Amino acid sequence: MTKQITIQGVLIEVTEPYAEGQTITEAEAKALNQVRAENIRNNRAKAVKELLDAANGDVSAVAAQAQALVAEYESTYTFSMATAGGATAKVDPLTKECRSLARTWISNKLREKGITLKAYKEANGEDAVENKVMELAEHPAIIEAAKKALKARANMADLGDLA
Repeated sequence: MTKQITIQGVLIEVTEPYAEGQTITEAEAKALNQVRAENIRNNRAKAVKELLDAANGDVSAVAAQAQALVAEYESTYTFSMATAGGATAKVDPLTKECRSLARTWISNKLREKGITLKAYKEANGEDAVENKVMELAEHPAIIEAAKKALKARANMADLGDLA
């Protein structure tokens, strides 16, 4: 399979050598385990901070409670399309704009239906919105709109001195 990525505004085809069910190497397992651990840390950081704040920063007072909180989350953790898509990786301006437009489109559609983002996440899982953002960010209409938005921003320099 192949996938299109954007590098400096240029669409490039790259192969996708991995597929479900394949055996992975030791290095690949290490990389996946590292990403998994980082995702778990990032997804529980706020909850652990709240525990620490409640205990006036006393780490020893909350260590067991924090471990239990993370263990509970970890027991059901699975990679999602958002986590597999590298949502926290540095991205080029076009990809960033595509994701922003996709997020705005989703928010507007939910608002039209009278649904808050919080309610949608509660009903569909924490990663539901990000999964949809990653999916929609690759839609041709979103990519085209993002290119137009970036071009319009670039043309702002043509306005001259406004002050």
